[in-house]
Amino acid sequence: MGRLGILPATGGRVATMDDALWLADVLAFDHDAPVGVQPTVEGLWPNAKVRDPNAIPPNAPVQAEGFLDGFWYWQTLNESLGAAAELRFSGSYVIRYDPEDPGAPTVNFSARFSGREELVGMYAMAARQADLLSEYLCLYRVLEAADESNGKVFSRVNLERIATRDFGQLSIIGLDLKYATALNAFEVYRQRALRELAVLKAEGISDVSSYLYDIRNSIAHGKSKVLHARSGERFGRTARALPIIKLLARIAVEPL
Repeated sequence: MGRLGILPATGGRVATMDDALWLADVLAFDHDAPVGVQPTVEGLWPNAKVRDPNAIPPNAPVQAEGFLDGFWYWQTLNESLGAAAELRFSGSYVIRYDPEDPGAPTVNFSARFSGREELVGMYAMAARQADLLSEYLCLYRVLEAADESNGKVFSRVNLERIATRDFGQLSIIGLDLKYATALNAFEVYRQRALRELAVLKAEGISDVSSYLYDIRNSIAHGKSKVLHARSGERFGRTARALPIIKLLARIAVEPL
């Protein structure tokens, strides 16, 4: 059912909670979907407890429940993340690490994301959002980190790459349960992004990077031009701009 166990190599150490969260982040980036963690439990009920103290959440519920704070917290969170993935795809994504696929991303994550670990974490945070405004804002943080400023320079330099960049294959199995008719999520994002870029060009919006930045400010700030779910057409325009930001963020996390 999509659950992966982190097993130590022969003679290797047992994974920590930090190790698991790092793997969850890279898996979230590769599949543009939230990935949950279930910590190991040792002992028998009712004396069982999570093995790693870091797995006990600091934001305990109002009704503290001892062991359940650690176990049920992660289980409930994972159910929420699963719903967020279904909301995004309305189908099941295929794990991308097929060793027989020459285009599959490598699983040498440490080397692949060296120096960009924080970007991976920020993208994974965006993938955990069910609300599109929150996702937009979280993704824009990746652009800001990429140019260490307001993200406008990075956007301006990389917008044209959306049309030519190979983002890889993320197959989404639809309701027919057939791999042959699976859609490539990244290609769907690209077509939506290019369609919106064409609309903006037709409207005479030449500085797209500033347009994307203005949307970001309207979500992040509460002083003026506040953007929320009841903003009508402005909300719709943000939804249409989301694929642009998403692909730009993917370019930032994995430039090559």
